[in-house]
Parts: sequence; C-alpha cells; structure tokens
Amino acid sequence: MPSVYTLASQCNHWNNTQLLKECGLIPFMLHKNFGYKAVMVGENTGNYPYLEHLPGLEMDFIQSSNSNTNSLVNNSINYINQNYQKMDALIMRGLYPVTCKIIKTYKQKRPNGRIYLYLDANGHWIDDIKWTLPIFFNTLALCDVISTSCCKIAKYLNKKWQPFIVEHIPNGFFNASGEQIKKYKKENVILTVGRIGTDQKANHILLLAFAIIADNIPDWKVRLAGPVEAQFNEFTDQYFKKFPQLKTRVEFLGNITDKGKLYAEYAKAKIFALTSLAEGGAPNVIAEALFHGCYTITSDIDAAVDITDNGNCGSIFKINDYEVLSKILLKVCTNKKLLQDAPQKSTQFAKSHYDWDLIINRINHLLNNIPIDNKVGELNVSWQQTAEKLTNIEISTKEELNQIIMDLSYLEKLAAKLFNEIEDADLKYKLNQIKEKVLNILYSSPTPQIKRDILEIAAQISLGSP
Repeated sequence: MPSVYTLASQCNHWNNTQLLKECGLIPFMLHKNFGYKAVMVGENTGNYPYLEHLPGLEMDFIQSSNSNTNSLVNNSINYINQNYQKMDALIMRGLYPVTCKIIKTYKQKRPNGRIYLYLDANGHWIDDIKWTLPIFFNTLALCDVISTSCCKIAKYLNKKWQPFIVEHIPNGFFNASGEQIKKYKKENVILTVGRIGTDQKANHILLLAFAIIADNIPDWKVRLAGPVEAQFNEFTDQYFKKFPQLKTRVEFLGNITDKGKLYAEYAKAKIFALTSLAEGGAPNVIAEALFHGCYTITSDIDAAVDITDNGNCGSIFKINDYEVLSKILLKVCTNKKLLQDAPQKSTQFAKSHYDWDLIINRINHLLNNIPIDNKVGELNVSWQQTAEKLTNIEISTKEELNQIIMDLSYLEKLAAKLFNEIEDADLKYKLNQIKEKVLNILYSSPTPQIKRDILEIAAQISLGSP
C-alpha cells in the first residue's frame, strides 16, 4: 500500500476546518479511493472533530515550535529524517521558504519519492514570489506535480514559470454529512458563508448592496453563516442604526460546525454571494453552494469565471462595488425564470467539475504517470501526430487514453523547454487544458460522449509545431 504524507508548513499546524478543505481531502480521498496510507503531519492544536468524517485519515503530531519559524523547520526536518522510508509521496501546500526546505530534505532522503505541491495562489501575491531565485526555482524543479485551483492563475503561471507545468485542479465538494443531499423548497435567501467580518471577505459590501434594494425585494433576506470577527460589530451597529428596518432581514447564523445543518442553509438559499477581495483560487464554499443548487454572485476574484461557468451559473461584479452588486442582486432576485433554472444548471456544473471523486482520479493519475525529463528530448510525437491519434480512436480504451495523456504530458514538457522559441505563448496552457479534457474523458464522461469529446480535442491540438 503506497503512503502519502502532507506536512503543515505556513502555519506549523492543521486546524480542524482544514480537514474538510483540500488540505485534508486530498490525502483522505487518495486513501478512500485508492488505498493510500494517508497521514497529515503538524503540531497538535487540540480538538479535531471533523476527523470523524474522514475514516482512515491519520494525524501525526510533531513537537510544538511555539511559533518560532526555525523550530518549525527543524521539527519538520527531524520528522522527515525519522520517517522518510515510510513516505512514498509528499504533499505540500503553498510555495513558502519553509515549504522549500521541507521538500529539499525529503527529496535528498527519498530521491524516488513523489512530490505534489498545490498552490493557494492568487493574483495579489503570486508576483511577490521571486521564483527565479535558487530556493524557489530548485523547489519547483523537485516537484512532480504542481497545481492551482484557478484556471486564470494556471494559465498565468504556465507562462511565467516557463520550465514548469502547473495543473488546474479545482477545490471540490465532499459530502461530510454522509447523507444524501436533501432538496428543500428554495427560499428568498441570499446566503454567504465564511469568516464573517474579515477584511478579505468584505461582507460589508453585501450588506450595503442589500440596503440599497431592500425595499424593492421586501420578501428577501440575507443570511451570514460563520464566526463573526469582533471588528465587524462596529460596522453592524452603525448599519442597523441607519437601517433599523433590516434587523429582521439580515440574520447572523453563527459558526455552524454541523455540516448537515450548514448544507440545509445552502439547500434553502436561492443565491450564494461571495464578496471577497481575493481568494486562493476557487474557495470551497463555492463548490458547496453549487452542489446545493445556488445561483452564485461573486466579486471578480481570479476564479470568478471558473465558478460561474463563464456566466452560465452566476454573475460577477467588480471588487468592492456594492452599487453594481445591488443592481445585479435586484435583477436576479426579480428574475423568476433564472432562479427556477439555476438549481439544475448549478448542480449539473458542480457534478462535472467539483466532484472530489473525479478530482482525485486526476490527481492520482498525475502522481503515477509522470513523464521522465530525459525522455523529452527523445520525443518523436509531433502535435499533428497526437491529433491524428486522437482522431483515429474508435472506442477509446483506458490504455489508449493513458497513452494520449502521456503524449500530451511530453508535449507540455517540450513546450515548456522551448518556451522562448514558440510563437504561441499560450501553447503550454492549451496543451494542459486538452490533457485535462482527456482526463475527464478517461474518468468521468459517459461512453456515448467519448468520441465527440475526443474529436473536439483533436481539433484543438492542431496548433502547429514550434
């Protein structure tokens, strides 16, 4: 049985909430669906009640660093030195100096071990990473799989980090309640979920927008689920003094740790609103909202086009522009046909893009089908030859599709190495998108759809050789 270990780096520990985010769900789903021994490693912060939803996921605790970065690095390195023989694969979150040191140590001890680095990247700080510095460049070179949950950031990094391939791996929905998703009668509710009142979440934008249009939609409410920051109380006190009539229409639900109860809130809401200034890719709450049939209205964070299915399942407004948000809310809240169609559109989109069973198939495939660098120079497959292979497949077997994915992976590496010589600067990213489609065919498309999707991919890959 292969083993996968994921070590905390940035904050030296895992908190309970992270267990049901990609931090815990990637190792858990590898365990659940493929039999990996899955271990999360970090300092012990106390209670982990969400662990009961993840049977088989183990937690191993290291000595406390008392928030000292040097101690954290030393404790993590000591852990690897003592346990590297058990660690077939290492998963790390975020490209930080601590991450770099942990990855370097692991690769020195386990040269044949596999490394998956997933990025919590957003456009606000990704350029702060001096990736050409040896510490970062060498770290990226050691990683077998690098991913981000946002198409826009994946495209940008595939251009910026020329020699390296960045996969698009979305953050999905995991049904932690263990029960079938219940269908409630949708109510006139605008829901938001998260850490209410933080600067990043900008929840005041939703409340200001609602105040502008509240009289025009008298039967609608706003509900905010999540722990409320103390700093937000000053704003809400002033808000309700100015708009006392909204006290019964703006409801703070508090921190709902019971996932069944939280899912019920999603299931009853017609609209999910995200007003964040920035997110590290596509936030988990979006997948939860989509699976429960919410129409999504989001600020134009990096992943806005992704999570609204390019406008098919939602609307986008400019960050901090509560006046535009109010107009969108009014338009959506009064459009019966749109809200009637939204649940089916959202759930269909969610099932095809944000299902963890599908996502983990791709991750497992990428971890176990890694092109060897020294073969890239020997590659005899041209762009046209790959397109021809795709076109000539009659009924695709898994073996044929696996070979196509390997060919595409080689082409990606070749495109990355020849980046400065290729006229089409988007070529590497296009190849990445095509490979993702093939992975979808391999693991999720129904059989009658396979040929159609393959022909579509074959047409896209006719890009011309560099």
